[in-house]
Amino acid sequence: MDNGPGKKSVLIGYFTYLKAYVVVTRSDSQMLSDMNILVRRTIVVFSIGLLILMLNKRCRRRVSLRRRRFSVLDRVPTQIKNLSDLVDVNDEDCRDQLRMDRATFHKLCDMLQSFGGLKSSRRVTVIEKVAMFLSVLAHHTKNRCVKFQFKRSGQTVSKHFHAVLHCVLRMHSLLLVKPQAVTEDSIDVRWQKFPGCLGALDGTHVDVHVPTTDKGRYRNQKG
Repeated sequence: MDNGPGKKSVLIGYFTYLKAYVVVTRSDSQMLSDMNILVRRTIVVFSIGLLILMLNKRCRRRVSLRRRRFSVLDRVPTQIKNLSDLVDVNDEDCRDQLRMDRATFHKLCDMLQSFGGLKSSRRVTVIEKVAMFLSVLAHHTKNRCVKFQFKRSGQTVSKHFHAVLHCVLRMHSLLLVKPQAVTEDSIDVRWQKFPGCLGALDGTHVDVHVPTTDKGRYRNQKG
């Protein structure tokens, strides 16, 4: 009689253990399957990211090669041709663009080299520096327009413009002509009635207020 309840309790405990073991075993297998899925997803995401990085790097390399190829094969011949057409072909184009003929332009370049200390750099000659400088002065051209015309960067245009400007200021004693006043005994018909006058501003109308009796002396073709 005593062994009956004991055997029954042992059997109940044994089946309870089996049930718990089955539950634990199922949970462990589910965890393993979840971990496998997570690892696979991580591998897929990492592979996609690595592929995108490689494609991006290849595209950048192609773009850099295209830029280098353009700068070497296209820009330099274009720069030489544009500069040659500007200062070596005819006086009319040179005068229209730089406000001086070819002979005067080359004399100015020689003076800036000899007296102003202007020198050619590794990639920009004195002729191109002076041409960029005169293009800005002649037409009040903006930096972006000059860099497109000469196929240079905006920094290069600005740098060499200021370099030529410093040389011109250094040569002010040679380039700046001091006017001579008209003397009292001048025999020049055009100027003998203007003693003490330093010169005239051709085509420029200066608004002045003078007495009524002297208005005739200050009248010109513009009134």
